Amino acid sequence: MGAEVTTPETKHGVNVQDHLEFIDWVAENPEDAIVEFRAAGVAEDVANRTTATIRGFGLGGEEMAEDREHTLEFGLAPELEEAMGYEDTMDRYEAIEGALAALTACVNGTIVCNAIREGIDVEDVTTHASIPTDLRVFLGIHDVDRADEMYEAPRIEVEVTGESLSDEDKAKIAEYPQRSPVYRLITDAQPNDPDVTVHSA
Repeated sequence: MGAEVTTPETKHGVNVQDHLEFIDWVAENPEDAIVEFRAAGVAEDVANRTTATIRGFGLGGEEMAEDREHTLEFGLAPELEEAMGYEDTMDRYEAIEGALAALTACVNGTIVCNAIREGIDVEDVTTHASIPTDLRVFLGIHDVDRADEMYEAPRIEVEVTGESLSDEDKAKIAEYPQRSPVYRLITDAQPNDPDVTVHSA
């Protein structure tokens, strides 16, 4: 379904008309609009610490923004490192925390972008996410065939405020998180076998 331009204004730092034209372009050119997101992580000398980088991305099979670079340093909270026998502790965010943070960002963005699309006046959006995690598969206590026991259901709480929201507006907003790509990545089954190459030194 195409997007309807209503007023030539800016909302949340976005030119509404340009935004709706982009949605129309994606609707008309779905293959050209496929975005391939990427990240790479290099393990550091200390266990469970990784420096991850985000660079370019693919758009419709073409390489984009190849000079772009963002660095993220993952690890553990010092309390966990101390309990696990680390000699020199360091406070970093854990990879699951990074995934949850990405989930909150994507849910927020999904709500705002769809509110712009439908002309709903949303002002503030805050998302909280958490997930109880059983580390026994990770630590080798349980075999991999019990990996489906690792997580309980994620808890996601979203608070949205807006100007004069009707019941219909509220119902639409309540559905928007289901459109979040990261929400779908985390909550839907994504069958995958990692391509692992092992070199013997």
